[in-house]
Amino acid sequence: MKNQENQVNFQRGVASLVLLGLLKQSDMYGYQLTQEMERQSFGALSMQEGALYPVLYKLQDAGYVSAEKVLVGKRMTRVYYHLEPEGLEYLERLSEDYKAVANGVLRIVEGTFDGEAERETGK
Repeated sequence: MKNQENQVNFQRGVASLVLLGLLKQSDMYGYQLTQEMERQSFGALSMQEGALYPVLYKLQDAGYVSAEKVLVGKRMTRVYYHLEPEGLEYLERLSEDYKAVANGVLRIVEGTFDGEAERETGK
C-alpha cells in the first residue's frame, strides 16, 4: 500500500510535465491523454480522468494550454487540448528542472556522488 501512495504522490508532482509533453506530440482529448500516458510509460504512469481535469484547467488558466470543443458524431462533443507557445516554453523549463532534480536524486540513491568533481567545477 505504501508503494502505491508513493507512486501517486510522485505522479501528482510530474502531472503537468507529462501532460504538456503529450500535448507537444499532438492535440488530445482527456481520455486520450490518460490512455497515452499509460501506454507511453509502459504502465508506470496512470491518471484517472477526475485527477486529470484539475491539472488541465490550471494549465489552461495559466495560458499554457487551450481547449477546443469538437463535435464527434451527431451529439457527442470532445474537448481537445492544444499546447500553446507559452506552454512549450514552460514545458522546457519544467523539463530542465525535472532533469536536475532526478539526476540529484539518482546521485544520492545510487551513491555516485563524486566530491572531487564538485571541487573541480567550483559548485
